[in-house]
Amino acid sequence: MEETKAKKALYRVVYDKEDRLWKITKDGAKRTIASFATKDEALKRVKELSESNELNFVVHKKDGKFQKKK
Repeated sequence: MEETKAKKALYRVVYDKEDRLWKITKDGAKRTIASFATKDEALKRVKELSESNELNFVVHKKDGKFQKKK
């Protein structure tokens, strides 16, 4: 039995320099899911979304570089 693993969508936590907000987006989506003043608030929310929708998430640093994946 061969298991094919489809690439699931990911949530991303990124910093928007223009708006000065941390934003949660979903790969392939055009709109932002949520915006937060602090990274901690964004991380708390993305963890909730990740668990309820069974999707992983990626966190970026303020400069846009990759930080971690869960």
